[in-house]
Amino acid sequence: MALRDWIRKRMAEAAEEGGSSPVSSLVYSALGKDEEQVHALGEYTSATYPSALADAVRRRNEVAAELRRMDIGTETGRRESAPRIVELLQTYPHPLAYEALILTYVEQRRWEDARGVAFAARERRREVEQSPWPEVRGEVDRLKAWSVEDVEELRREAAGELVTPGVPSRASQPVSGNSGLTPALG
Repeated sequence: MALRDWIRKRMAEAAEEGGSSPVSSLVYSALGKDEEQVHALGEYTSATYPSALADAVRRRNEVAAELRRMDIGTETGRRESAPRIVELLQTYPHPLAYEALILTYVEQRRWEDARGVAFAARERRREVEQSPWPEVRGEVDRLKAWSVEDVEELRREAAGELVTPGVPSRASQPVSGNSGLTPALG
């Protein structure tokens, strides 16, 4: 038996008896504790990676890959992909899926649906920001949060209620593509 193991065994016996050795801190500083070392980014090794986190990251990657394959950059593509985007949100609530669905509903002037999705997106953002895992918290770092008020402002603009002097109203223009409806990122 090595000296280090013998000292630890004696200290464990002392701890079981209710007391701790007065030299514990000295021994731990000299020999070190048998605790797993913390690692960078996520503080996990392949052996200790939480299965719930691994599953969430896997599902997020699958949804992101499918969103990249879709034509969500155009109004027509978003409209055609809307049912699948709803399914993807059930698989994993990805912020880009929320964004695409909100834009789809705004373009179709489905204001209640757009407000509902904006509310869900805001709640998901709060959940993500409170996550104990940096892998999850990082997914919304550079995205602007949608709010119900953003959708209401777009509705009022489309209805001609927000008219700026000297600027033509969009009420007479069809809502299409990315014609300034997307709040700026940042």
